[in-house]
Parts: sequence; structure tokens; C-alpha cells
Amino acid sequence: MTRPSNINRIVGILGVFDGRNAALPALEIVKKAGMKSSTGYGLIRALTSRGYLEATGDGCFRLGLKARQLAYAEIERPLTQAQLGAPTARVDPVDAGLDLSPDLLEMLTFDAGSAGPPWRIGVANASSANPWRKALLSSLMQSLKRKSGVLGEARISDADDDPETQVTQISEMLAGGIDALILSAAPDPAGALCNVLEQARTMGVPVIGMDRRPARADLMTTFVTASDDMIGKSSALWVAEWLGGAGRIWMLSGIDTASPAIRRKAGACEIFDRFVGITIEAGESTDWTKQGGARVIEELLARYGAPPDAVWCDSGLQGFGAMQAFLDRGLVPPPHTGGDINGVFRMALTHRIPHCAFDYPAAMGGMAVDVTLDLLRGRMVPRRVEAPVPAILPRGHETPSVKADIWAENYVRWDLPDDATLSHWHPIHVQTHP
Repeated sequence: MTRPSNINRIVGILGVFDGRNAALPALEIVKKAGMKSSTGYGLIRALTSRGYLEATGDGCFRLGLKARQLAYAEIERPLTQAQLGAPTARVDPVDAGLDLSPDLLEMLTFDAGSAGPPWRIGVANASSANPWRKALLSSLMQSLKRKSGVLGEARISDADDDPETQVTQISEMLAGGIDALILSAAPDPAGALCNVLEQARTMGVPVIGMDRRPARADLMTTFVTASDDMIGKSSALWVAEWLGGAGRIWMLSGIDTASPAIRRKAGACEIFDRFVGITIEAGESTDWTKQGGARVIEELLARYGAPPDAVWCDSGLQGFGAMQAFLDRGLVPPPHTGGDINGVFRMALTHRIPHCAFDYPAAMGGMAVDVTLDLLRGRMVPRRVEAPVPAILPRGHETPSVKADIWAENYVRWDLPDDATLSHWHPIHVQTHP
């Protein structure tokens, strides 16, 4: 009789959990998997240490983040009425519209012609104006260094969020000769980048979009990103459910002409519109900075007097400053959304502020380099490459529709500074001073 292998045992343990991923006691997991206690408990410990299972307390476990990432098709799943909650007088029973992007299913290849390694890569970066963007660039640079055997010296520019500057920088790269262009587009509502990106396409230079899209998405060969629509909608849904469907909201966006801010705010407003008891009292931009978040809160407190019932932030870059502004006034900070930097998690946990974050992975910088090399090697890549976005909440802060992928208590790094970007795979801290 052939004994089951450890692979079969592991599959048996992971297969115990249903689509709701409800936490189960270890004894029940072992019994359902049909194995001896000593073997089962050992595998549960091993899977937990590697992130495939997650301990939820009281001897219970559920699928961890690594196991959930295997179900990659649920990057942008629809929110059904059942997920929104039973219809009430306050809730409009319309699907929230978190649709799976068809671009995730479309594959493409690129003919690099006779060009071969070492390839020349141009990187047109929108800016390095905040800790998250510095971490994005650091991730990209680390990946370029690891791939130095097949890459020549990369040409890297910083447009300081000015599209005209970026047009000039890209033109110079094309004139100097590059085999591929990685683009994080500067805010460009007028479409200033379109002509130079058309030129790149005419010259046979693939454009790999990264985190921010240009005015015309068709000018990108492929796009490495995370779902801004999901971040906006899911964080707004958490706010609405946490407040019981009624309350005053202040919305703090990043740069109002940058594509992530536009899409996150649009998604959030779409969800808030479903709850007739929710009032968006104010909406301001903060430039994705701690100082900008604090400034806006000071202005809104002066304007309205009383704090809101919740502050929706599209990132913790400004959420950190917003929380601090309430504390500096001796006020109890209302519930907040927004992740991305260590400080916002430390502050929320220290002061017990209700908090929900969907971390936008700066590690997509390294992913963009990998996709670029796959294209140049003639390999098939998706039209849209999605980086997973985990939901991070403190224990006790889940709502009926928004559950934690990672507990904030397990995610925060007390040994790192506030401006460290924890990303999704590993923390990145970029020194901002000598």
C-alpha cells in the first residue's frame, strides 16, 4: 500500500477550506484532511510559517495570503448584493461593478527583431515625490541590478510630475536608442504624452506602463499595475459598513490629475452613492504627502467645526498626516482608510483608530523589469499584469464584506521608521536624508 506523500497531505489540508475561507480549529482541519494528529499539526505549523495558512487565534487557522494568491482570478471580483448586505431602505441594490478586467485574459508577444542582449532600457518615472514612489524606484533598481547580465546601462529620468518634462525626457531616450521603455506617466489630462508614445510605437519600442497610465491606454504595450478601482470601492465599502450606512465623509485624494487618484475616487464615490445615509461633505487633494493630509484636515476643521464620521483616504501617505492632525488638536481621530507606509499602521494601532488599508505594492517596479525582459525575449505576457493588493485591518475591524488578508498587528514593523514602504513582499525603506 502506497502511503500519501507530503504534497498530497498539504493539498488535503488546503482543500479543507471553503470559498468563504472561514477559520477552523486545528483538530477539525486534521480530521477533515484524514491524517494523524502528529502529522497534521506539523504540516499546519509548517504551512503557517510559510504564509500558506494564517493563525486567527484560539487555535484556529484559515488560508493565508500565499494560498489566496493562487486564486489569481479574483483580483477584481464583482460585489454582489449578498456581499453588500441585505437590501434595506438605505441601500441601493445595484451591483458595485468590481468586474474582472478582460485585459487580464488577453496575452501578447512582441517581436524584438534582431535585437538581443544586452538590451537598453529607458525608465521614464513620473516622480520620486513621496516615500512610496521612492520605494517603487528602489524596487525597479534592485531588479535592474539583478538582471545586469542581460541589460546594458539603463537610462532613468524623473519628470517631477510634469508631463512636458517627461515628453522631452522620452524623446531624448528614443533618440539615443533604447530597446524598451518603462513608463510611469506624469499626470497628463491634456494628453501631452500621446505623440511621443506614438513615436515609440512607430519605432518598434514597446512601452511597459507601470502604476500610472497615460491618457491613452492603447499606447502601452502592457501595463503592470494593481487595481485602483478595487482599492477605491473596497475601502469605501468598509467605511459605509463600519458606519452602518450613514455618516459624514471627508475624502482625501492624492494628486487629482494622476490616474490612480482619479480611479480610486471614482470607485469610492460609486460605492458611497449606494448608501443614501452617507454624505460626502468634502473632497480635497493632498499631493500624497503627510503634510498635505494634515493641511487639509486643518482647513476642513476650520470650515466645518466638528470632525467627520470617517475620513476616506486613497493612500496612507496623506492618511498618516490626517490622523496626526486630529491628535494634535486633542481630538479622537475618526475611522480612516489608506495604507502604503509603515507610519499609518503604527499610528492606527497605537491610538486604536478604526482603520482599513489596501496596500499598493511598490514591488511592481521589479515586476515591470521582469515583464520587459519577457517581452524582449519573445515570451507571452498578459496585456495587463496585476500585482495582488492585500486587505490589511486591525483585529476586530472587519465588516461583513471586507475581511483581512493580513492582520495589521502582523504587518506593521515597529523596528522600521514611519516612511518605510512595506509593500507586499518585503519592506522597502529609502533614506530621504543623509
